[in-house]
Amino acid sequence: MSYVQEINDYLNRHVPLFKAMQARLERCDEQGLSLVAPLAPNINDKGIAFGGSMAAITSLTGWALTRITLRENGESAEIVITDGMLKFLRPVRDDIVAECVRPDAETAARFIDSYRQRGKARWSIEVVIRAGGEPAMTFTGQYVIYRPESA
Repeated sequence: MSYVQEINDYLNRHVPLFKAMQARLERCDEQGLSLVAPLAPNINDKGIAFGGSMAAITSLTGWALTRITLRENGESAEIVITDGMLKFLRPVRDDIVAECVRPDAETAARFIDSYRQRGKARWSIEVVIRAGGEPAMTFTGQYVIYRPESA
């Protein structure tokens, strides 16, 4: 099963909001990943993308990158977001596309090594939503991973 299918299946099963937003992980490659949600179920009273939907999809994009990084390194962990900062820069009038770039190999290795040594680790993920090719919203989230109690 591809990471795209795995993430989509997991989020549709365990995160009702993801399903209600009709969101999906569309791309996952060596450069990064993108989650997409159509405008119609995520529209507000002004006819633009609802800020809450944009906040949700960006936080889930960071979660997905974290989960995929763990899987690629043969690890599993609980993932929680502990902090996030949103900046709304312009309206989104089309589908919501949240994109993040993979961290460099050294950053990913430090993250995984910290987890292996301490049983927990944290990192920050930056996600952007664009409108007309320009940033419409930026999100920086801090994600923490830790070993489940039963492990």
